[in-house]
Amino acid sequence: MVLKGFAMKKLLNILALCAGAALLPAHAQDFKQGDVEVSSPYARATVAGVKNGAVWFSVKNSGKAADRVVGAKTDVAGHTEIHDMKMEGDVMHMFQIEGIEVAAGQSITLGEGNKLHVMLMNLKEPLKEGDKFKMTVQFQQAGEVPIEVVVKDMKAGMHGHRMEHKEHKH
Repeated sequence: MVLKGFAMKKLLNILALCAGAALLPAHAQDFKQGDVEVSSPYARATVAGVKNGAVWFSVKNSGKAADRVVGAKTDVAGHTEIHDMKMEGDVMHMFQIEGIEVAAGQSITLGEGNKLHVMLMNLKEPLKEGDKFKMTVQFQQAGEVPIEVVVKDMKAGMHGHRMEHKEHKH
């Protein structure tokens, strides 16, 4: 098949648009401020009556000095706390921490597998799959990084373990 003139330009424009659109999702959830970049923020959907949720994301520090995640704020919850979790016997304990260091030139992940997360306390309404909400991650050096959190489907959580919150009040 041979394309000439207008038809060839139209085909090339369509291919260029498709190629550009394919690149968008890769960067759609990256949020940068100074030397830090927050990527892939998400929360899990919650059900009615559940007052707390969690947000997970990755942080890359491309600077020459360490920085710390020291807080977060969002309108979907009464307040937020940075949490870690630790197994003691068959009980998972959740506790508030002051911050999470991100060494110079390094990355960290707040993820369901490593127990670090931002806890959303006193949710104003349930988080629904497919929704998005604004949150600001606060860094000691870089300041505030506004992000958009995507709410994903619910997933089985603690695999039958009991969880206790200690060393802080809800």
